[in-house]
Amino acid sequence: MADPYQAGFLGFCLHLKNYWDHTDEEHPATAADIIQYLASIGISTTRKTVAEDAAELQNSGFDVICNRSRQNEYFIGSRHMELAELKLLVDAVQAAKFISPKKSKELIGKVTELASPYQSDTLKRSLFVDGKVKTSNESVYYAVDTLHEAIQKQKTVAFRYIEYTPQKKRAYKHGGQVYYE
Repeated sequence: MADPYQAGFLGFCLHLKNYWDHTDEEHPATAADIIQYLASIGISTTRKTVAEDAAELQNSGFDVICNRSRQNEYFIGSRHMELAELKLLVDAVQAAKFISPKKSKELIGKVTELASPYQSDTLKRSLFVDGKVKTSNESVYYAVDTLHEAIQKQKTVAFRYIEYTPQKKRAYKHGGQVYYE
């Protein structure tokens, strides 16, 4: 038989995971829904324990909201970022020419994980930017990270401007002059 404390702690953690993964303001879970979910994964609980766990999560800093009624409904009130902020990030990633389509898809996937499953569908929209050309160079993503790190450490960065010839060859602009920032 499982240790009651471990089963209680596991139930508590899964209770939080259930809120995070399956609820938002538009999609609350009733105490009965939560009991059924936990029972489906082998953890028995009561309505009283559901209410106590929700109160404990609130005391721990999680924004668990309870709509008190005959059947109390619970949901995560606010997440790390608002839906409008997540939409802004998705749009910025899709519009960024220096991020490859593959990396854009990966980043958008990570951003959508910050929303509830119901909200993530609205983030998986396609933004149309006229004449949008995305790079196929995956290393650009890491170059941006390197530049950011240099800026944070107040290091000097040297670079030269380039352009491509009609033959698709690199050619330095401004006579190959090195710039320092």
